[in-house]
Formats: sequence, C-alpha cells, structure tokens
Amino acid sequence: MEHVILVNPISGNHKGVKFCKIVQNILIKNGITPKLFVSEYPKNLTKISRKISHKCNCRFYVLGGDGTLNEVISGIIGTNSEIVVIPCGTGNDFIKNISDYKSVRKIVIESLKNKSSMVDVMRVNDTKYCINILNAGFDAMVAKNVDNFRIFRFLSGKAKYNLSIFYTLLSNKNYKLKIRLDGKYIKKGYFTLVAISNGKFYGGGICPCPNAVINDELLDVCVIDSTRIREKIFLLPKYKKGNHITLNKAHISKTHNLTIVSTKKFPVSLDGEIIYTDKLKVELLPQKVNIVMTKKQ
Repeated sequence: MEHVILVNPISGNHKGVKFCKIVQNILIKNGITPKLFVSEYPKNLTKISRKISHKCNCRFYVLGGDGTLNEVISGIIGTNSEIVVIPCGTGNDFIKNISDYKSVRKIVIESLKNKSSMVDVMRVNDTKYCINILNAGFDAMVAKNVDNFRIFRFLSGKAKYNLSIFYTLLSNKNYKLKIRLDGKYIKKGYFTLVAISNGKFYGGGICPCPNAVINDELLDVCVIDSTRIREKIFLLPKYKKGNHITLNKAHISKTHNLTIVSTKKFPVSLDGEIIYTDKLKVELLPQKVNIVMTKKQ
C-alpha cells in the first residue's frame, strides 16, 4: 500500500502546511516513506487522488477541513484506497464522527494501529458527493457568509461561524420548497432550512440530527418550518446543541434518498461548498468509502 500526504495549504489559516512536517516525521519514524502533494488550486486534490488511487491502493493522509476531505472523497470513490483525516480546517466537524483525539500527532500514531472501515456517502445531483452534512436554505447562507469573516485571522472557525449566523439572521429569509423522501411526497411550503445528515456535526459542532450515524446506510433529515426572526433566535441555540428535535417546527426523518424542488434557485452547502439550484437530488451510497477510525478502546 502506498502512503500519500495530501495538503490544502490555506485551510485553517495555513495549519495544513504547519502539521504536514509532523505527519511526515511520524510516518518516517515508523518505517514509512510517504509521497507528498500540496494543492495548487481548488479541486486539485480530487485530480491527484483520483489519478493515484486508480493505479494502486493508497492510504491518504488528508490535511485540511471538511471541504478538503470532500475533494479527496470525490477522487477515490469506487476504489479500495482509504483516508486518514487530519483536521486542519475551519470547522473540522467530520473528525468528531471517527476520532476521540484532537492532537494531530495522536491521530496519526493511532491510525497506524488501525484498519479502515467502510462509511456511507451522499451523491448529489448525480455529479457531486458529500460525506458529512448537506444544508439547504438558512444554513447554506450561513456557510456562504462565513467568507465575509475569513479576513479576521485572529478569530477561531467557531467564532466566524457564529458571526455569520447573526449576519444571516438580518435577512430573515425563508424558502419555498417541495420535499420528497424515498420518492414519497412529504411537505411543500415555506421552510427555514433542510439539513441532510450522514455525520452528526457541522459548523464547529452544530448538531441538526443527533441520531445520525455515518455507516448505518440511512440519511437523517431535519426540516425546519418557516420562522420569523424572533422564532429563529429562539430556535438556533437549541438547534446548535441538538435539542430542537421535539419542537413543533422541527421534523426529523430517515430516508435513503431525497429530492427538493423550487420555482427559484436556493442555496445549498455540501461539506462547505456552496451551490445554487432549483432541484436537489440526494442519494445515499452505502458503505462506499474507506475511512480509518481512531476511537479510544
């Protein structure tokens, strides 16, 4: 098996470059000589990982955030290659599903003891993939507006996300949608947001679907009905902690696939990437990608 380090040099205020040396040194001390690739432009790691993983089985050490992980997932899907997630991004949320450690050094050392496990992935509009959480509506606009605060390097990723929430609240927008789960008509009308979860957390620890599991072969869906600004302010603290699921305006479901259509394009965030569409099709691909878990025994 080849060992390959993939680095997003701008993730998390350049943490990827900083931690790259640590990962290299640990691997070399354990008799492994890894190859190293540093991303040069958006989606570069998709191209690199696809080329390598279709030639041989690889263990990729991915240094970046959830968006960087998404790039590599999109490259290796359908192969037997595997991923060790090294959190170096703004939110670092997917790692919470697979590891009990925050230390990069500890994650790498523990990964050398472990084999990979298969996890589920979402296929989005037939061409894109999402491994953690997909949001439509308010949440997606929050993710987009985080970019307005990236210039403040002294702020943590969580602080930037919280600022973006309040900034997005000012618009008090709801979205007209028609939602189908497993091909069955569920709801139509105005909604604040729809969260489709494979993993549990996004946005620095927000938990829209507390019962989501990355390898249960099901998607968890949270739909929040239309809300006024005061209702949003009341809802958000509960939503962040996963305590919203008993509220009347929150609807939690499980499904294998989902479609959302609208007469106007609406914002969607998939692992942090923002797209606009008037039709969203999400399909679960069960047990599709190999991820190395570093859970405490």
